[in-house]
Amino acid sequence: MVQLPPEIYSAIASYLATRDLLTLSRTTKALQRAAEPRIYECVVLRDAEAALVGCHSLMLRDGLRALLVKRFILYQDPRRTNARTSLGTAPAQFWLTVQVALTMTVNLESLIIHDPLVAHSWVLDHEDIRFQLREANLRLPWDAHMVAFLEKQHKLQVLNTCDSNEDGPPCPLPPAALGALVTYSGPVLVVAELLGCPLARLQVVLDDDTAPILPTVVADLTKIMKGLRSLSVMGMPVQLLMETLQLVSTAVFAPKLRYLGVLPLPSCEWDVIHRCLMDLPALEVIEFDISRWEAQVPEWMLRAVLLDFRIYAPALQQVIFWIGQTRINWYMTHEGEWQHVRHMGRAPGSDVLWRTL
Repeated sequence: MVQLPPEIYSAIASYLATRDLLTLSRTTKALQRAAEPRIYECVVLRDAEAALVGCHSLMLRDGLRALLVKRFILYQDPRRTNARTSLGTAPAQFWLTVQVALTMTVNLESLIIHDPLVAHSWVLDHEDIRFQLREANLRLPWDAHMVAFLEKQHKLQVLNTCDSNEDGPPCPLPPAALGALVTYSGPVLVVAELLGCPLARLQVVLDDDTAPILPTVVADLTKIMKGLRSLSVMGMPVQLLMETLQLVSTAVFAPKLRYLGVLPLPSCEWDVIHRCLMDLPALEVIEFDISRWEAQVPEWMLRAVLLDFRIYAPALQQVIFWIGQTRINWYMTHEGEWQHVRHMGRAPGSDVLWRTL
């Protein structure tokens, strides 16, 4: 085959899908060199068996392929779960292999690890891990290993974590850590460790045990989080709604808050809510959970509800109602008319609208 300039081979590879790149890489060494930067740019490992093969591939040739990786994803695909492929039954040696591979991915920017056991945070705590992430989604326990890893991540902007597996408060994060973090989603106890970060978008996740401390954490947020633009609270009990809203409406970030949700809206007595909305002049999107309303809610009634709230928050462009796993999104068109779209089989926790504002 006639030798062409490397940029020609790269141009050929740029037009192909990933599955075709694998075939291309087996033809000639020149095409292999052109295809591999795209093949290994994003490594997706869906089970333990694939992860072992993938990690060993990155480690070959002194980790030359690992230098190409910018996005590393490890999770358990439920369609590929059995005794041989399950991450939940993988031995410690498996996780050690993952750790060694990660030490070689020095150019990594995005990391997603979903450990079914939420147990192997030690994988990230290694002195040879040198990459600086911009985004991390870690289904790993918040413990000393996690904190030691995050303390070194000076460029991290987006973070999603789990809670600690142990009783008591999470391991404390040094005040100067995560100085670039602007988006976080995770348990309320961890949020309390991030008060020194310049957060602009925040999702707080509650459960029955941690819900009572929500007002305390929100009270701290309202005093120091001047840059907060989006606040999502998952699992808020209705009895905490009014107290939380009153705190938010008097916060240092209240004048610039653009998103608020998911609020468990009672079916009546909205006076306090109205007064709080008047102190949120920049609010563009609000989400309500009306699953507890007794009767089936007709669409004309939802329209009346959103128009009622827009009187007190005139900047509103979207009002979203959740009924179980049904999402009803009312939005204003360019012509100034309210339209709506209904999505079935959704969950508030999987919605990412709070991250877009």
